[in-house]
Amino acid sequence: MKKVLIILAVVLGGFFVFRACGTSPEEASKDTVKEFISAIRDGEGKEAVSMLYPPFRDALAPNVKLPVQLTEMKPSELLACALSSMGENIKKVKILDVKKVDDKHVEVMVKVIDKNGVEKIFYFITIKDEKKWKIASISDAK
Repeated sequence: MKKVLIILAVVLGGFFVFRACGTSPEEASKDTVKEFISAIRDGEGKEAVSMLYPPFRDALAPNVKLPVQLTEMKPSELLACALSSMGENIKKVKILDVKKVDDKHVEVMVKVIDKNGVEKIFYFITIKDEKKWKIASISDAK
């Protein structure tokens, strides 16, 4: 019985170690961008804001222009409102490319098609922030 428990513990331990190390930076970054866009599409602005790297989030917040009635809100809440309203126009999203920039940064290229059929290409740069990958930059293709 002890042998079975020891073997089971070793197998389970190996599984969890492999699983924790098994996600590549590219795959984790791709998942972060997918979750971010999904949150925007679902009108979940607060959830989308939580996926932004704090310095990037703080730099975006002052650029959000909303009606005067909402000026009592915190900058991150304003950003969440703006992101929530953007999702209504997204029709289709496709990940075009994912490439590692360095050990802490990954670039994810995304094509977004709106309800009018207009296609835009966006580049998301993700950064490893403690245990999670967060969005540190979003730019559109010129």
